[in-house]
Amino acid sequence: MTDLEMIIIGAKEAIERNKPEEALSLLNQEAFGNNGEVIFLKGEIYFKLQNWGEALNHFNAYLEWFPGDKKAESYCLMIQNILGFYHRDLYNP
Repeated sequence: MTDLEMIIIGAKEAIERNKPEEALSLLNQEAFGNNGEVIFLKGEIYFKLQNWGEALNHFNAYLEWFPGDKKAESYCLMIQNILGFYHRDLYNP
């Protein structure tokens, strides 16, 4: 098993233990930045942390490598819906 596979497994375990910051620190190593699975996992972590801009950037980068991926497209749509939410009565008294 390669170092990358071990880090990805460790990051997924950290996500399952509800420790997204720990998973992100594992994935933020320079050598692994150009891996599609790492980019997707980082997008999921940022989504969980409600860091919408970073999550959207990572999912869009993933879609450049794997166009048409339904899960990544769904994440992008959810984020765009969250960012585009506007409730007229709530914001205009």
